Amino acid sequence: MIKKKKIYLIDMKFFKYLPILIFFSCSNASELSTEETESLSFQIVNEKILFIGNSFTFYWNLPSQVEKMSIERGLNWDIKHVTAPSATLEIHWNNPELKSILQNEAFNHIIIQEHSTNPLTNPNSTKFYFDQILSLIPDSTEIHFFSTWMYPSIEQFNTNNELFPIEESINEIVDGTSTKIIPIGRAFKLFNDKHPQFKLLMEDDKHPNSNGSYLASCVIFSHISAQSSLNLSKRYKGLDNKGVDIYYSIVEDEVLTFLQQVSDEVIF
Repeated sequence: MIKKKKIYLIDMKFFKYLPILIFFSCSNASELSTEETESLSFQIVNEKILFIGNSFTFYWNLPSQVEKMSIERGLNWDIKHVTAPSATLEIHWNNPELKSILQNEAFNHIIIQEHSTNPLTNPNSTKFYFDQILSLIPDSTEIHFFSTWMYPSIEQFNTNNELFPIEESINEIVDGTSTKIIPIGRAFKLFNDKHPQFKLLMEDDKHPNSNGSYLASCVIFSHISAQSSLNLSKRYKGLDNKGVDIYYSIVEDEVLTFLQQVSDEVIF
């Protein structure tokens, strides 16, 4: 599939706010709240992003974390996600809600995540439904494939003893398209090799804990923005329906820089 070059039209009114935006994007706080990040009425949304995935995507509010990271840097991404527990691309393809969104809304980026076992155990199905979903997406949209991590119960499917078996399978699945792979599984392995004292998975040894989701968020942020994740905040929060602070995720100081450094090492 041949991707068309995107043309951006910039409202000239933007430039009168440029000094303020530069100041805002260079600021760094230990916490970023909804009030702090949404109080400026002149915020400009630069990119619209859609996540398609399952619990590996929605655990610890990963899409919201990525959006908050972008706001912290003055990028102001507008992020939406269509996710469901244990969802495969086949399930997503048969979801009328997703089809309606793809047919009626425009996105700059779409990030697709398949069920973690399918690229290893059923790559033909993954490719078929990936191509079906792709057929609904205009050429002007950049497609990214969220490459998940290996975990103990699926090691048995790594029959060729590859370092990054899921990523290798996805490479074959997206071959012939301009899809970009987001190497989150690669980042997980590198982090585990360098910092085994810190966990990335929950007690089920499968789903990400807050460290794992933060690492994945950093990788996605840097992959799309081409900016380092170093010095991003360690926690992000919004407000619940009663106006009370709610934290999307929290990582501790002792692991924060390690997560950001590994993300940078994988992306740059």
